[in-house]
Amino acid sequence: MKVDFENGALVHYDDFCSRSYYDISNNLLTAQFDGMGGISKYAVINKWDFFECYYNQMAINDKVFDLYSPKKVTMVGRKMVIETETDEAIIKIEQFADDVTNAIFEEFNITAKKGDVKFENVINFGVNMTSYLKNLFNSRLSISNFARLVYGTVGAVIKGHKHNEDRGNYIVMRNRLIENWCLDFAVSKPAFPRETSGMYTNQFSAELYLKEGKSGSVKIVVSNGTYKDFSYVDVAELFERFDEYKQKANEYIDSLPVPECCNTEFLKAYYKSLYNCSLSMYKEMGDFKGFLAGIVYQSPARTYFRDGYWTILSVLPNRPELVRNEILTLATGVDKDGKCPSAVKYNFKNWWGNHYDSPSFLAIMVYDYVRVTGDRSILTEKWRKSNVLDACRMVVEKLAECCDDTGLLYKGGEYNRRDWCDNVFRMGYCTYDEALFQRALYALGELYKGIDDNLSKDYYVRAEKVKKAINDILWEPKLGYYVNYKDENFVEDNLSIDTVVCALFGIADKGKALSMLSKMELLLESKNNKEQKAGDFGCLSVYPFYKDNKAVVIKSSLPYYYHNGGDWPYWSAAYAYAKLMYGMDYEYPLTRWFKYNLEKKNFTPVEFFAPCHPDGSLLQAWSSMGAFVLSYIDGKFFD
Repeated sequence: MKVDFENGALVHYDDFCSRSYYDISNNLLTAQFDGMGGISKYAVINKWDFFECYYNQMAINDKVFDLYSPKKVTMVGRKMVIETETDEAIIKIEQFADDVTNAIFEEFNITAKKGDVKFENVINFGVNMTSYLKNLFNSRLSISNFARLVYGTVGAVIKGHKHNEDRGNYIVMRNRLIENWCLDFAVSKPAFPRETSGMYTNQFSAELYLKEGKSGSVKIVVSNGTYKDFSYVDVAELFERFDEYKQKANEYIDSLPVPECCNTEFLKAYYKSLYNCSLSMYKEMGDFKGFLAGIVYQSPARTYFRDGYWTILSVLPNRPELVRNEILTLATGVDKDGKCPSAVKYNFKNWWGNHYDSPSFLAIMVYDYVRVTGDRSILTEKWRKSNVLDACRMVVEKLAECCDDTGLLYKGGEYNRRDWCDNVFRMGYCTYDEALFQRALYALGELYKGIDDNLSKDYYVRAEKVKKAINDILWEPKLGYYVNYKDENFVEDNLSIDTVVCALFGIADKGKALSMLSKMELLLESKNNKEQKAGDFGCLSVYPFYKDNKAVVIKSSLPYYYHNGGDWPYWSAAYAYAKLMYGMDYEYPLTRWFKYNLEKKNFTPVEFFAPCHPDGSLLQAWSSMGAFVLSYIDGKFFD
């Protein structure tokens, strides 16, 4: 296996049978191409995973294609191109999606290089009924949906599940499965449906006949969705405009910017991969407009305060209007009493309410947006009976009810895991939450300047008090870094990568920042930490691992896993930016996670990972943070 970089694309060289999974997403769908011409995943926002399996089997002159033939797979934007050949023919497979259409487009381009060629492609697939039922009972079960389930299924039985249409130069296969679930194909002729299932056409073949030296193609459009709602499209109309959609996919790729500092093929591909990841997770459904956390967070569709903040940083220089929409969506999801949930669902209901980091992220996001764009009109946008600026103030003041006389937040309760590190009970004073709170107070001081100068000064004073308390109470001189968390009975004094926000936000003076970053270099960069046994894979999120095994739950129960030492690329990038700010070598935390995952054939940004445990999800929005680092290479973004 070999991975290379070409014109901003990732290029994978391997045997044809070696999967090259590549995740793509547009405003409605998420899908995964398998590097063999198949579609390994396909889901639509607020719905379910449609395919259980999808196989692509080619034959040249009635000889089944050799799966150990070499291939070149090029991946960029929402497109994959597979190139391979036999003695008789050159094969090029293109799979892509546009920005907003619920459909996958596939084109098999064949060139006869030796003698006349007969090309045949057989598609087999199965539908994912388990995902449908799980989604129905977990998030979609209602009287209306149950009625549609009964009516739609009975209607499909009476009228027939399968309808095939001849459209001259292509055929259309329409399948109505259960409830109002539709699975439709449009395929170049000659094509032949194979009705091997009682409910739907789950196998079809397409053929192409070429004279020596000639080229031709087989085109396929597939759409999964439900009738009579936003997800339905007519595949026949899409097939007739196939080249137009192909052009849109290519134009999207061309539109991806590349900062001047990306002066190598690797950096161009790195930046485009990450920037595409953040853009791909932006969705609009009516008034809901924002960034999903990743491909596994779309049912129900929801946007997180913390994921949203780190995601918008890479988008802010080029697409500030999307950041504005994210702010308005998050603000709409705030409780009337000022409590902030972990996330806001598509219907603006709460997802896991009352978090300690969410309120601060809202205020900081608004502040960053205003100072980068100069657009202060966001502050007067309507929020309930007031405006967005009042929303920022209200959520921070609600959070401040948790403060004691030190000025710091005190996380009470024995089982408290309501922040990004939600698999660890971090009680008392938590450096990460305190630093965000301090930055939020400072942000409000800046936002109220010129609007209410007395209030502005008050927030500056409070921010300074919290800053002093963080340094007095949570800095440990003997260790040379901020402790993770502490209360009157216990101190977790491991080094947590999330404390890097103290360096980013200027809470640590230069001496403390350099000390902390040097300790992170020694303990968290796995190549330097000789005590950990996992090898050179990236940056640990904490080290040593949590010493109280009753404080860690679920995935974080195990060392190296999740919050207990796994590499989170967004934190690696935040740490890289802090090193950049202080003139330290930042290449390792910025790029090692990416290179390591390419070696594992993770071709889109991963949520978290560690060598001895399963990976998190792919195409994870906040893992695009490395694109932010390269966008603000002067190191002055947080000044």
